[in-house]
Amino acid sequence: MTQTLRLPAVNLDPTRQMIATLERHRDAYPFLDEDLARHRALSAALVAQALQSEYALSQWRTALARRWDCEVAAQRVYHKIQQQLDATYGADPAYSQLLAPAQPAAGNTPRALLHEVRRLEAALGLLAPRPLFADTGRTQLRTVAENLAAAIAQTDQCEAERRNRLVEQRLTANMLERVSERTRRTLTHYMLDTPLL
Repeated sequence: MTQTLRLPAVNLDPTRQMIATLERHRDAYPFLDEDLARHRALSAALVAQALQSEYALSQWRTALARRWDCEVAAQRVYHKIQQQLDATYGADPAYSQLLAPAQPAAGNTPRALLHEVRRLEAALGLLAPRPLFADTGRTQLRTVAENLAAAIAQTDQCEAERRNRLVEQRLTANMLERVSERTRRTLTHYMLDTPLL
């Protein structure tokens, strides 16, 4: 199961207040221009990263939905072929080892299901005499396996992108917090008698 990371809420109110304070006092304290520029840049970066994170989350959810559809399709084909094999061979010990799932809980994860679908497709090619449904079954299994493999890869890629965007957003938020704290200390030092915010 994929762990869901939550996007941090982007609360720019303290940053906006800091920018407003810096703008109010920049004429009296020109050295604040550098801090003002830093706050503006980090604030803009944080907004852009929040949008990128939202987009990455949307892409990941779309990929998960597609993967789920592929899993369902693969399960259906897999079970249909298993039922046909059971009807054809029953409990014949010569075929049961070849045709039975590799693990009792086969298909609990997308990758395990993909492995089982591929294994069954290969097993169908080894049967002799070949049942009438073998060629069609192999084609169906190969198709759903290819679709599932592509969906797994796409989901993995989207999840990695989502995590990267989230990490970038957190790093920028932390940097903005550190810059704000340093600016507060600077303002406090130079404006002891003036309310800062």
